[in-house]
Amino acid sequence: MEDVIGTEESKGFVGMVADHVGAMFHEKYKAQLGDERMSPEVIAQVLVDLKRRIGGRFSVSAITPDTIVLQNSLCPFGVNVVGKQPLCHMTANVFGKLVSSENGYAAVELNKTIANGDGHCYVVVHLKPQQDQKDVAHEYFGVQ
Repeated sequence: MEDVIGTEESKGFVGMVADHVGAMFHEKYKAQLGDERMSPEVIAQVLVDLKRRIGGRFSVSAITPDTIVLQNSLCPFGVNVVGKQPLCHMTANVFGKLVSSENGYAAVELNKTIANGDGHCYVVVHLKPQQDQKDVAHEYFGVQ
């Protein structure tokens, strides 16, 4: 897709798809978990479970009241993902939509990605706005 319509257009298209996918997954997990607000620990487990179901190998590296840090050693989009960064935006947007739908806010940093040739992914999900992340993270806002 990137070769046909370009990187920015690919990111935009992937963002639209991810927005719908993230909302759908939030509804499904919420229905299974009940109406209680999800804690950061539960949100982290939902993100890991979601990626596991589609073939990723995400794990929780750290959880604080303000952040969830995830690592991944296997891309759910396959071995040919290197050089296809818009697919990383699919992950970021799905995570951002799902978390902001639950939490009211999310910012997602893709510090390292398999698609970028890093060999693994290192993803930081911020649960509260902070000044220092605005240049490196994509922000998402949800209605609670």
